Amino acid sequence: MDNEKKTYLQQLADKIVEIDNKLAELKKQSSEAASVMKEDYKKTAADLKVRKKDAEAKLKELRKVGGEGWDEIRRGAEQAINDLSSAFDKALSKFKKPQE
Repeated sequence: MDNEKKTYLQQLADKIVEIDNKLAELKKQSSEAASVMKEDYKKTAADLKVRKKDAEAKLKELRKVGGEGWDEIRRGAEQAINDLSSAFDKALSKFKKPQE
């Protein structure tokens, strides 16, 4: 695998690590939330975990593919990770505590 692909794969892997950190923040907020919001947190977290698994699977697939399939799978992996990141940002802003 050439250096450009390795660098790109590392960038995608780094985004997944960033998403893991966001999930930890969401869990922390969930534990501090009022009981009426906890169910909403749980549903959101469950959805985000499914999306994260999908993104990780696409990244894994991308690491295995070469040649002509690379570009197609790369776009799918990139889209999955970007969608996941956007979903996390939206969830965090939804549950963010108001500033006092």
